[in-house]
Amino acid sequence: MSLTKVRRTMFDVQRRFNDRHGYPYVFLSEQPLSDLFQEAVRHMAGANASVEFGTIEEGWGYPEWIAPERAEQAAEDWAEANDVVVDRVGYRHMVRYWAGPFASHPLMQKYRYMWRLEPGSHYTCDFEYDPFAYLESHRLSYGFSISFEETPDAVPTLARAARQFIAENLDMFQTATNETFNSGNSLGWMFDMEYNRCQFLTNSEIVDLDFIRSKNYRKLFEHLDKKGGMYYERWSDATVRSLAAAMFLNSSQVRWMDDVGYKHDLLNNCPTSIERQMRCACNPAKSSHHLPMSCSARWSTSARSLNPGDI
Repeated sequence: MSLTKVRRTMFDVQRRFNDRHGYPYVFLSEQPLSDLFQEAVRHMAGANASVEFGTIEEGWGYPEWIAPERAEQAAEDWAEANDVVVDRVGYRHMVRYWAGPFASHPLMQKYRYMWRLEPGSHYTCDFEYDPFAYLESHRLSYGFSISFEETPDAVPTLARAARQFIAENLDMFQTATNETFNSGNSLGWMFDMEYNRCQFLTNSEIVDLDFIRSKNYRKLFEHLDKKGGMYYERWSDATVRSLAAAMFLNSSQVRWMDDVGYKHDLLNNCPTSIERQMRCACNPAKSSHHLPMSCSARWSTSARSLNPGDI
């Protein structure tokens, strides 16, 4: 974990939001972070925000049903096919952990909501409200800044796995009388005419952890985990989170945080309103939601309930 990148992101978060609110930070890593790292981070957080550090004891590494040699070859093949310098197996361990096991870490147990911060990312607008309080008061389960279509070669068998899960768990989607499906989904966003590969970018998600810890979410995670797509293909925590949201949350429980200025690598979200622009340092004309592959704006128009058996 790069200290320089962590400090860069914390500087934005503190200056634009957390200096006024003092929410705690939690760092989880597979190896203990150095004393220098911990001291520097505590200094960035200031006096009004606590910082906790925890090592990952469970949920990291190959599960017993994964063949390491096959996984390593798949990572190498994907990196070569996509002209990526390195596609470490460690990345696959990381996305699997963030897809589900992280919510069971002892340090996370006292928290209901989580804002995930990606080291090196930038927040380009001042926050004019508290997103945690907003989620709670509006009974939201998930907030995202950027949503994009995944590349086809990353998720070639995901739709098949999703349909199999639905077929084996139809009771999750039926009404109390079992006569028809309930309306507690937003599958239309992900399966309009066919699977469109839309997914939320989880590197700036704000999420109700009760959703991640729910029986339905855990059952879906276990199903996808056993399929091996996070190692043999390139499924990610974004893949799992997005599919779970589409299956188990309706459109009123998820919010595109279009008023949040956020930039990560080449992707960014920049508010378009003149009022918000007065508190931002980004160009709305270059916001990623204008790109054809963006799924962000589609949420408000296509996140409707579907009969899961018809996808």
